[in-house]
Amino acid sequence: MKSLISAALGAALSLLLVQPASAQWQAKAGAGVRAVSHTETDGSGRRLVRESGWLPGLALQADYTTGKFTWSGALDWYRGDIDYRGQTQAGVAAASRTATGLASLRFGAAYAIQNGYSATAAVEADTWKRDIRGSGNKVGLQERYRSERLIVGLSKAWQLPGAVAAADVAVLLATPERMRVGFSGVLDPVSLNTKRARGIRIGAQYRPAFAPSLELHASFDWIRIGRSEEAPVTRDGQFAGSVAQPEHVRQGLSVNVARLF
Repeated sequence: MKSLISAALGAALSLLLVQPASAQWQAKAGAGVRAVSHTETDGSGRRLVRESGWLPGLALQADYTTGKFTWSGALDWYRGDIDYRGQTQAGVAAASRTATGLASLRFGAAYAIQNGYSATAAVEADTWKRDIRGSGNKVGLQERYRSERLIVGLSKAWQLPGAVAAADVAVLLATPERMRVGFSGVLDPVSLNTKRARGIRIGAQYRPAFAPSLELHASFDWIRIGRSEEAPVTRDGQFAGSVAQPEHVRQGLSVNVARLF
């Protein structure tokens, strides 16, 4: 995956050095909201944790078109508090709030085939922060996740009466999430790696003719991540037990309004 990211960066730098007269740049800056949900389950499929809520955020993108290729770079950022419903290690129900931050950096390309169809591919670096607040005598958790994704799909554009519309669908292939978990100082921090994951992404865009510099964009992500191996937990360097990240499903529905430049 790292070699793919290096190749994408190399291609982008090459484009900056050689720009034919027919090439075009376009930038987008937008704001919107993302409805997120995170569900953890045990080996029998029983739900352990459910988080959900709305996060406000920003979306930035730059596109460079030359011939049949359109190269792009994008940054998405969302942050806010969402509801937490779960349980402690002892199985006691717990309700709280989770301060959540999501960010992704993406580099990709689209190749125009014909009749408005394009083949798409991209690499994406994903980061996720979860600060689960403690409640009562329950200790809060501070979790950080990082992973990379390969995104391969197909898009279709239409010239409609009074508008331009597009839709896309892609498969997500993700590296294992690299986790760092803190226990509010009660236990020593621990690192975990989940399994490789697969998912899907569906998107749609709409540009009205009466406002050609305005774009409405919606996208939906779904990805399932397998359970991690157990890792030892220590307190002041002394063994205190073990912990694992359960299998979990991440879903997100984003709706943004962007200005084109």
